[in-house]
Amino acid sequence: KQWYQRRVRAERSGLDLQSQFNLENITEYNTSSDNSETPMDTDSKEVTFLFYQTLWSIQDYFRNPNQISNDAHWKKMEDTVNEICRIFENYKHEGSCPVSNEEAYFAKFLTSERLLTLQISDSNFRRHILVQILTLFQYLTGDVKFKPNKLVLSEPRKFWIRDTTNKIYSILSDTPPEGDKFVQHIKSILKYEEKWSKWKNEGCPALSKSPDKTLQAKQKNLKRTVKAMDLSSEKFDMCNQTLSDLWNICPDNLAACQDSNRKFTPETFKFFEDAIEQLEPDSGVEKEYYLTNETAFVWRSLRLLARQSVPYFQHIQNTKNLTLTDNLQNIIMLIGKEYKKENGME
Repeated sequence: KQWYQRRVRAERSGLDLQSQFNLENITEYNTSSDNSETPMDTDSKEVTFLFYQTLWSIQDYFRNPNQISNDAHWKKMEDTVNEICRIFENYKHEGSCPVSNEEAYFAKFLTSERLLTLQISDSNFRRHILVQILTLFQYLTGDVKFKPNKLVLSEPRKFWIRDTTNKIYSILSDTPPEGDKFVQHIKSILKYEEKWSKWKNEGCPALSKSPDKTLQAKQKNLKRTVKAMDLSSEKFDMCNQTLSDLWNICPDNLAACQDSNRKFTPETFKFFEDAIEQLEPDSGVEKEYYLTNETAFVWRSLRLLARQSVPYFQHIQNTKNLTLTDNLQNIIMLIGKEYKKENGME
């Protein structure tokens, strides 16, 4: 599950594209013929050593389903599945298995005959066997590209698989805990497996939808119709009421840009007026409260001087003893003296 969540769904590497089976995955169990009719240590006399062999013999068909194309193997598989379903139905799972937050997963179960009575009472074991049978049925009835041509089911065999599938789902529903919920999960997984098999049959095409070429062509040829502006008219229609109102405030763009109301840059003296007063010897303002100590004010001052009063930069002294703030204070004091001189205030 974790591997699936971390891999790219459209990634083909690691996929069994030709539906090959691991024929070396052989399940070993006791095949001796001694005491085959002897009941195991259980309340049911039907759970015998013969059933033990029947139960584990089904694993060979999970390992290599293609051998079922042989009529003898089909008959054996059918009898084996019927016997397993019969015992599981008659040998009811009476106990309740506690629900745990920890996942229980077993890829393989031990095949000792001494464990059979415990295993057929275990919900996980029952589900393990029955889900394997459902997976086998889906392979037999499904459309698999590389499945042998001779593995074609007749109508009676298809009917038997449908009937047995319903019986297995009924057994799983009666198997605690949350049997009905487990059945719904299994049906959903098998449905997804069917779609995944179809994807492999089609050569694993990209899962992302390719763009519709017809739609792309229409969009490419689509031309937006724009209402032509009547330049001879005193008012312009911008196809939007708000834009039209803004545009018609001043139809002459050049005049609008030169409007005095759009000049937001302050005059040099007006901007430095407060700073000039602070730098006066008799102002009584302590140095720590000077505007020139504020970084934002220094930045705006340099921007304003660069825009309107570039000649003042020649008064900046590049010495180690004077900081940028000191140089700015000297320039501000010079601006104040020039303003007073020009206005006869000295």
